[in-house]
Amino acid sequence: MTKTIVLAWMLVAALAGPAAAQTADQKAVQQAVESFLLRLGDHKFESLASDFTEKALIVVTRQREPQWVTTTQTADEWIVGLKKNTSPVTFREPLTNVKVTIDDGHLAFLRADFQVMRDGKAQSHGVDQFTLVRDASGWKIAVVAYTSTPSPR
Repeated sequence: MTKTIVLAWMLVAALAGPAAAQTADQKAVQQAVESFLLRLGDHKFESLASDFTEKALIVVTRQREPQWVTTTQTADEWIVGLKKNTSPVTFREPLTNVKVTIDDGHLAFLRADFQVMRDGKAQSHGVDQFTLVRDASGWKIAVVAYTSTPSPR
């Protein structure tokens, strides 16, 4: 019996394999996204424009009872809207289950689960999907697309 259990654990360990470590480029992509989210949560809206490519897009699909609503706007339009908010609330958006793929060294895709946290309480959750391109100055966001579902109260 003990031998069977040991063999079973060895099989599980072999199938699980080692977790693939992120490459330097994958870390740079994740760092670019997390820096963007931190500054967004701190209302540093003036600094966000330089994170985007020209004509970058923001696509949001939200659960608004009784249906899902989708909006699309340019990053410039989105930033203008952020600046109009006279009483923004500070938040954090920690990412989990992050997956980064990079193609040909210049096109990156980051997918992650998130929760929007305010004062230690989850406000909403969903999936972030960022498409980035590399230019001479580094990684730039071409598309931000995310789902948003209110967290249970």
